[in-house]
Amino acid sequence: MTRRIIVILVLALAIGATASQGEWRMRIHKGATTEEHILAEIDSLTFHQHLIPPMVLVPAGTFIMGDGVAYCGVDEHQVTLTRGFYLGQHEVTNQEYLEAVQWAYDHGYVTATIASVMDNLDESTEELLDLDDPDCEIGFSGGIFSLRDAGDGINPDHPAIEVSWYGSVRYCDWLSLQSGLPRAYDVIENPSWEDWMCNGGHPYSAEGYRLPTDAEWEYAAQWDDERIYPWGDEDPDCSRANIYGCVGRTSPVGSYPDAPAALGLSDMTGNVWEWCNDCHECNLGIDPVTDPAGPASGVCRVRRGGSYINVDHYLRCASRDDGFTDSSSNVGFRASRTITP
Repeated sequence: MTRRIIVILVLALAIGATASQGEWRMRIHKGATTEEHILAEIDSLTFHQHLIPPMVLVPAGTFIMGDGVAYCGVDEHQVTLTRGFYLGQHEVTNQEYLEAVQWAYDHGYVTATIASVMDNLDESTEELLDLDDPDCEIGFSGGIFSLRDAGDGINPDHPAIEVSWYGSVRYCDWLSLQSGLPRAYDVIENPSWEDWMCNGGHPYSAEGYRLPTDAEWEYAAQWDDERIYPWGDEDPDCSRANIYGCVGRTSPVGSYPDAPAALGLSDMTGNVWEWCNDCHECNLGIDPVTDPAGPASGVCRVRRGGSYINVDHYLRCASRDDGFTDSSSNVGFRASRTITP
């Protein structure tokens, strides 16, 4: 994501000095390299502040995935994650997504109309953001994205919604591009592109930003005592999460006590469902696995955590829902990244 400060150069002094003192040039030093530019030929400078959403460290470890009760979480089996990872402290917000998609638009990575944002990477034209939906809190006009009132004011700190699964993984790719990292979802390099496999089917070794795997999400949510809900074993209520019967729509990220508190994660349950990387399969079996990447293909993706319209059946750490890849008013996401050596 970027925030911009445009600095207009006043060149009169430099141009006037050219005749008597020679041509003014600007040198930019980066490590052992130097770039030189003729000052009189520069119209403006654009400074970009590169911002990554706050992330927390989740150490590698082993846990029991599933709890014998939860929806699509009945199967219990040991899962070992051999690599630690960073996970977004909260769901990606409207402001964070707006700044990222503006950067992507300015660089030609997306196309946009007042109704929709479409992908423009890797020969893809998938819809990333449904601007035409009345619940969407981001708008577009004249090349500029802005926040809009979708019914209860301007909400920069609410989770971004109406983002498709493709829109969530492209957000991760935009972070990678800004950071100079290989894209996790480079479907030209990894040509199983009908399935958008992360890092060619090896998400844990991806260098760039990506969605958390199904196993990573549950591992972080129940850290580190096999708790039923992210805050513990107590039943859900409106003091613990934005769930059915509480707010009625999204709330600002971090509005509820961090849970699990040991990691400082917010809204792992309630507010909005969260996209995961994996294709969905309900029954995962009981055999121990290491670094599971999920099924190789599928029409649905895993969603986790429940939302503001869900009850406790979907709020358990082990509950695993499926969703088609299109957008919704109660689905968002958070980014992750494998810890690199």
